[in-house]
Amino acid sequence: MSDRTTKFRARILRKQDNRPRYIVIRPEHVAGRIAAFSAEVSLNDHAPFMRNIRPWGKGSDVFFFNLTEVQCAMSGLATNEECVVTLKPIG
Repeated sequence: MSDRTTKFRARILRKQDNRPRYIVIRPEHVAGRIAAFSAEVSLNDHAPFMRNIRPWGKGSDVFFFNLTEVQCAMSGLATNEECVVTLKPIG
């Protein structure tokens, strides 16, 4: 199970306007993980915030986390924009 900090590029996604934004994490960025975990996350090196990182499920090996409107605004990002995600697992 990987407890190291990792950085990767990702796009902020949203299925529809009344749903939360989210970021999908490819398996190589969460190597060895099979269950949800907590992490400190930052977008484009802005102030970090806590998120629960969850498996996508449904036979997929990717993980994801939701983003609030405030977290996107503080990072100056909108839906469909690409950013650098820093992910530091906690515990």
